Amino acid sequence: MRLGALALVAALAVAACGGSSGGTGSTATTFKGTKKIGYSGALTGQSALFGKSVSQGLNLAADDINAKGGINGYKIEMDIQDDATTVDKAVANTKQFILQDNVIALMGSVTSGQCQAESPIARQNKVMFIAATCNSYQLTAEPDLINPYYVSVVPNTYMEGTAAGQLAAKAGSKNIFVVSPNYLFGKSETNAFVASLKKLNPSAKIINDPSTWYVPFPTNPRWDSTINAIQAAKPDLVYSNIFAADEINFITQALAVDPQFFTKYPMTTLVSVDELNSLQSKYPIGMHAYMRAPFFALQTGNSKLTDFITRYKAKYNEYPSDWAIMDYDAFNVYATGANAAKTFDPDKVRAQIVGKSFDSLRGYKFTIRSGDQQANVGETTGATVDSGGKYPFPVLSGQANLKGDDLIMPTTLMQELQGGKCEKNNDPTTTDFSLCPSWKSS
Repeated sequence: MRLGALALVAALAVAACGGSSGGTGSTATTFKGTKKIGYSGALTGQSALFGKSVSQGLNLAADDINAKGGINGYKIEMDIQDDATTVDKAVANTKQFILQDNVIALMGSVTSGQCQAESPIARQNKVMFIAATCNSYQLTAEPDLINPYYVSVVPNTYMEGTAAGQLAAKAGSKNIFVVSPNYLFGKSETNAFVASLKKLNPSAKIINDPSTWYVPFPTNPRWDSTINAIQAAKPDLVYSNIFAADEINFITQALAVDPQFFTKYPMTTLVSVDELNSLQSKYPIGMHAYMRAPFFALQTGNSKLTDFITRYKAKYNEYPSDWAIMDYDAFNVYATGANAAKTFDPDKVRAQIVGKSFDSLRGYKFTIRSGDQQANVGETTGATVDSGGKYPFPVLSGQANLKGDDLIMPTTLMQELQGGKCEKNNDPTTTDFSLCPSWKSS
């Protein structure tokens, strides 16, 4: 009876400390307690597709980290709240995470507008903020937004716009029509695309007036005026970085107007597995796509990603989107840094992240550069093509996995941006790399 009582006491002690199994075939792990990481996710609204994928990737990452003993001996729990793709709700969630839920870190929201509002709150409260979806370069380079606790593991809009410009220049298009979402990300990436294109193909022209480049965000459920304008302009190429529900609505409505719409007006656009899987066989073939982390393009010789795909698909009954892959990597950046620091102190964790290199699901190591704390992560480009029955959605032909080192912003340019040398009338909200002295002289 005494032995039985002792065993019961031991079991209760493990439960009180957050003890849990470390996974199939592993020994039980006794945790000191539980710590939370916050994610304000678009589980509803315009970006719901992305928020769902991110949440799933983060939860799987938490399971994997906990199976290895957690962080600093603590079990990690994801604290996920819906922000409905709105800035106000993202701000409210962030304040709750920090002031009420006592999170040890934050994972960035979907849109740059949300992260733009969340980052100052994280900075004020000294909470690590790891961004894997929102990606405007201004978030790390605009003087009034610089945050020592903000880290980006997603190709930013300078990198992505440069990749899109290369893709459009390669197509040799002369007359280009622009349509992008009207907020920080859309403007930042579009400007990067235009600047890159002008350097690579000076003869190319943007044929619609800049005042018509941007459409409301969120959301834009009807695309009649944009579709009509494209048909009237007859461009060689349409450039767009609309995404999620907006991209799906635009493609669906354009095809309803003319089944040959995207054959007549080829398109260079931001794509993720979420849009491909949502439309499946209805997603147009021949789209000039640039993607952040498509599993099918990064899987060859990558056993770590193959294992992730298998487990993700078994758990969620779908293939992982780019967002799940990148946020899984983001979670592991924080976990690795905090475990190396042997504390949750944000300054000590930061010291174990900035300037360090990390393994990734993407098949390569990436490094968090000091200065802007941007990772040298890559981008994948190509044209959509039928997968031949391998997947229920198109993949890429002629794909190129562009290296982050070839895309990342030059250090001089980054320093000029942060030093306020790339603004109009000393207004930091006008920060634009194309205004930098080194860009103008190059």
